[in-house]
Amino acid sequence: MRYGVFSDVHGNLEALKAVLGHFESEGVDAHLCCGDLVGYGPDPEACLGLIRSLKGLSVVGGNHDLAVAGRMDLEWFNPYARTAAIWTRAHLSRQALDFLEGLPLRVETSDWTMVHGSPRKPPEEYLLSPAQFQDCRSYVKAWPLFMGHSHMPLAFRSSAAGTDVVFLGDREESAAMEGGVPAPAAFNPGSVGQPRDHDPRASCGVYDTKTRVFRIARLSYDYRLVQGKIREAGLPEYLALRLEYGQ
Repeated sequence: MRYGVFSDVHGNLEALKAVLGHFESEGVDAHLCCGDLVGYGPDPEACLGLIRSLKGLSVVGGNHDLAVAGRMDLEWFNPYARTAAIWTRAHLSRQALDFLEGLPLRVETSDWTMVHGSPRKPPEEYLLSPAQFQDCRSYVKAWPLFMGHSHMPLAFRSSAAGTDVVFLGDREESAAMEGGVPAPAAFNPGSVGQPRDHDPRASCGVYDTKTRVFRIARLSYDYRLVQGKIREAGLPEYLALRLEYGQ
C-alpha cells in the first residue's frame, strides 16, 4: 500500500494541486491528511472540495479547522490566524462547515496512527523534540505515527540506543523493524500551503507500507498567484509575504 501523506494545506489551492498531481504520478493507493485544511489561505472552499474527493481519504482536524468550525476558541490564536479564521468561516458553504465540524482528532488503524499535532494533545501540541516523542509513545498503539502542525518535514525514530529526530528536507527515512514489528517512528510531511523551513516549495510525503520508507517531495508552485489572491481577499499582508520566504 502506498499512501500520499500531506498536511497543513491552509487554503492554498495552487500548492494543493501541485501535491495532488505528484501523488497521481506516484500512483498512490490512498491519501492521509494530517489536518489544517483551511486557515490563512484564500481558497478554503475549493481546497476542501478537492480533498473530499480523494480516493481512500483519511483525515483529521487541525487547530485551524476546529477554530473555523467553532470547536476551538479563537482567543488562543495570534491576530493573523484569528483574522484568517473569521474570514474563512464567512467564505465556506454550510456543507464545507459541516465537514470541518465532523472531523475526528485521531484516526487509528492496525497499520498506522494519525493526528494533527501530537498523540497526547492532537490539535494543539507541536511534536518537535526527542523528549516529547518519548513522552508521547504510550499514546500510540500502531506505528508509524503521522502528524503535521509544525509545517516542517521531520522524522522521529526510537530504538534501544535512544530517539533521533531528523529534519527530512527532501530526503527519505525508514520506519525500521524491531523483532518483526514496526519500531516507534513518526513522520511529518511538512506543509503543503505554508512551509516554515525556509523553503517556499510545497511539501508532502509518500509512505510505502511494504518497504516502510517515507519519502519527502518538494514541489514548486505559483506562490505569487496565491499572494495576489490573499491581497485581493483583504487578508493580512504578512500571510502573503511569508509564502515567498518559506516562513
